[in-house]
Amino acid sequence: MKLAKYVKFRQEKFGGVLFETRSEQVFTLNESAAAIIQALEQGGEEVDIVSRLEDEFNGADGSLAQDTQVLLEGLRDKGLIED
Repeated sequence: MKLAKYVKFRQEKFGGVLFETRSEQVFTLNESAAAIIQALEQGGEEVDIVSRLEDEFNGADGSLAQDTQVLLEGLRDKGLIED
């Protein structure tokens, strides 16, 4: 799983920005969503991303996995990530 080839990510103080270059749409991300995108850029499947984030944020209560799944589904629906 990775960002689509026409999507760029930039880290910001507030979190991050995804820029879809074909339509020139900009998506702002909070800090949690930006962390998910950074983990996504490191590669791997969804379970790998969740595992890295749980290690980083000491979050093993399941909410992190659910939040990650929701964000990735939304990005997939918008065509911003590829499997």
